[in-house]
Amino acid sequence: MDNPTLPTNNARQRSQEATRNRLLESAAQLFSVNGSKKTRTIDIARDAQVAVGTVYLHFKDKDALLKEVLKVALARLKQEIAKYPPESSLLVENKMTALASFTEHFPHLAGVLFDGGNLATSPGKEAFDFLTASQERGLLEGVAQGYYRGDLHSGLAARAMVGSLVQVLSWWVKNPEVVTKQEVINTLTSLRLEGLGPRT
Repeated sequence: MDNPTLPTNNARQRSQEATRNRLLESAAQLFSVNGSKKTRTIDIARDAQVAVGTVYLHFKDKDALLKEVLKVALARLKQEIAKYPPESSLLVENKMTALASFTEHFPHLAGVLFDGGNLATSPGKEAFDFLTASQERGLLEGVAQGYYRGDLHSGLAARAMVGSLVQVLSWWVKNPEVVTKQEVINTLTSLRLEGLGPRT
């Protein structure tokens, strides 16, 4: 005999998932525009068209919501990076392409992920650690393939690279009309490979 409560439970579960996704989308948009510190929980609830109490049914507090948005952003970024094989001869350009593509396709998530203020929070630490570790791995791969010099402290250099990428991509996500995606890729690739010195 069929369980008569199953459809109701499934419908309720789908409704809860839809509400949770709406909250994440609203939070991503508002965190991206205003930063997490200036965004209030009531603003997120209002944008998602739910009561404030509904936010707390899904998330313990605003930090938990920020942590989940950053988790979604990192998952999307990892998917984008995975499209480009690390053994390619265009290692550096491919990594810059992945970052620029993620920023172009998911501007709100990029706006949250590349916001220095968000990365400085407790929920942002995991995202910052991932970005730094990813850059350090890329740096060591580049040293092994002859793209980068090998005399720098890899952890320090990785932090410097993350700092510059965060600045550029957080600016570009707010000003997409100023430069094209290809200009972002070309400039970041050139800076990474050649620095600011004159070409010889």
